[in-house]
Amino acid sequence: MKCFCVSIILAIIASGFCGGMDDMKRKCMEQEGASQAEADAMNQLQIPETRTQKCYYACVFEKMGTSDGQRFDTERFLEIAENHFKNDQNALNAVRAIANRCDGTENDDRCELAADIAACMKGE
Repeated sequence: MKCFCVSIILAIIASGFCGGMDDMKRKCMEQEGASQAEADAMNQLQIPETRTQKCYYACVFEKMGTSDGQRFDTERFLEIAENHFKNDQNALNAVRAIANRCDGTENDDRCELAADIAACMKGE
């Protein structure tokens, strides 16, 4: 089940901006000073460890609208997921479970918040 959830999360992140995702990731790399390797860690939904990785994740989550820099936006996360998985009830159930688990995730530090969201999504 955990592997299934990780693949769902990756699909949501990848679909966050459809065609504009690569451009958005590139802009976040530039904005946060992240290397390609640091950015690629998100593609494997690794929990960010360095400050740069955490801030890169924060930028991506903010541009997707799933974070406002202080809290996880459960409604936006579900909106993206439900649009992406509208015909897959199993995936929707898993996404709703992730959203419920992560609802209320907050942190005054936008970069630490992103690490908290990533850890929550992975169930850690």
